[in-house]
Amino acid sequence: MKRDLILAIDLGTTGCKTIVFDKNGNDISEGYEEYESIYLSPTWIDHDPQTWLDATQNTIRIALEKLNFDPEQIEAIAVTSQRATFTPVNEKGTPLANAMLWQDKRAVKEAKLVEEKIGNDYIYEKTGVNIDPYFTLPKLMWFRDNKREKYKKMYKFLSVDSLIINYLTGEFVMDWTQASRTMLFDLDNFKWDYEIAEKMEIDTSKLPETIEPGEIAGSLKNSIADELGLPADIPVVAAGGDQQCAAVGLGIIKSDLVEANTGTGSFVLAHSDQSVRDDKKRIISSASAVAGKWVMEAGIFTTGSVYRWFRDNFGGVEIDTGHKLGMDPYEIMNAEAKESSAGANGLLLIPHFAASGAPYWNPDANGVLYGLALGHERSDVVRSFLEGIALEINKNIEIIEELIGDPQEVRVSGGATKSPLFNQIQADVYNKPVIKTNYKESSALGAAILAAKSVGVYGDLDSAVNKMVRLDSSSRKLPRENKNKIYNKVQNLHDDIYKSLNNNNIYEKSSDINNYIAELEK
Repeated sequence: MKRDLILAIDLGTTGCKTIVFDKNGNDISEGYEEYESIYLSPTWIDHDPQTWLDATQNTIRIALEKLNFDPEQIEAIAVTSQRATFTPVNEKGTPLANAMLWQDKRAVKEAKLVEEKIGNDYIYEKTGVNIDPYFTLPKLMWFRDNKREKYKKMYKFLSVDSLIINYLTGEFVMDWTQASRTMLFDLDNFKWDYEIAEKMEIDTSKLPETIEPGEIAGSLKNSIADELGLPADIPVVAAGGDQQCAAVGLGIIKSDLVEANTGTGSFVLAHSDQSVRDDKKRIISSASAVAGKWVMEAGIFTTGSVYRWFRDNFGGVEIDTGHKLGMDPYEIMNAEAKESSAGANGLLLIPHFAASGAPYWNPDANGVLYGLALGHERSDVVRSFLEGIALEINKNIEIIEELIGDPQEVRVSGGATKSPLFNQIQADVYNKPVIKTNYKESSALGAAILAAKSVGVYGDLDSAVNKMVRLDSSSRKLPRENKNKIYNKVQNLHDDIYKSLNNNNIYEKSSDINNYIAELEK
């Protein structure tokens, strides 16, 4: 029997998808299960690792039940997941405590200690990332100092996909894309930086073995194969971090393309054949899912989530109308935004609703809706939200252009790109063609592509991408020169507003006032 199906497991922040792809990139069947994190406080976020294991088992079973093919046809299992989340495990791979989620910010003190002992310049040059509690090293330091007995018992710390790979194969490995999000990885040489670990008193024996992204980590264990109803000899591929896999799933394996993935936040990724650093440290660099290559990456914390915030807090009319007409409230909001014109009649949104990520990296930054006047209408406000998201993304695309050259096309994905209007705004702001692919689950598809290449379904990655990634030609939006001229002026003002507030310490003063009020209300 010919075996040419790939089972891809994608463990996101809020749910797990298992999708079976054929060799042409078609999704044959899938399973999905949601899970919830544990909010100890707004900034302390744990997660029970058992929910990832349960969701993996359940979604595999669901996908197989829907499968109209014999499971014997499955050629490989590929695993991808969220990044910068870690779970401490013992020698058997059993979690010793809850995982600390990538969104967790409790390790602020530990991040400052890394700054004092090593300095951000060295960390950025060596690892490609800035010092931040988002990354794994400060979290590990917090765990060591606050969970001492469990830290002593910890055999290895594992990323989410590494935990699932261990469950499937028994191997303790972490691929380069995940390792490059730890603040402990020598990005130029693709190996652990033991000097950083030792300076910060991290036991280097607890670092898992690193392997190339797309490498076969091991074979499915007999006991797990029996449990899941799969052949025992299936190779399990460490596909890597979800955003790097998404880039592959969008065909971003060469430097003339850039990805803008807009969901809750936005990730802007571009492929690079060289290891590049930004002198101003505005964007970071990570290992690519294309082994031996790199990605330039900008993470923007709040983009799609601010549009949802408007819907939830001010979109009662749209929600009620959508319910009556059987329409998505976002469709109604998008139709309203279309009634306004480019530039939203002078309204500008700065979407820093939960601090600022790239390119500013300002934890005190706030959202700003600038230019309100009595003549403005609801349609102007709604449009300003879509434009503000695109303008923030464009700042990072322009930095990527400075560093590695001008991309000729922007490939977009994520929930926000369901809106043709938003995609046209993106094309006009970026002054580049914007296009979607036919398949929305780009991380899972990218993982399947990497596995298909690794197990020999395709001889090389180019062939796998050319066959499995299909562009949606009907979604292509071309930039319009007259609109781009408007957005160039709006972009400059957008940046000036942020800089004026920041340079005059307005964000810091606002944060001080908020802290003062919070103390009084205790």
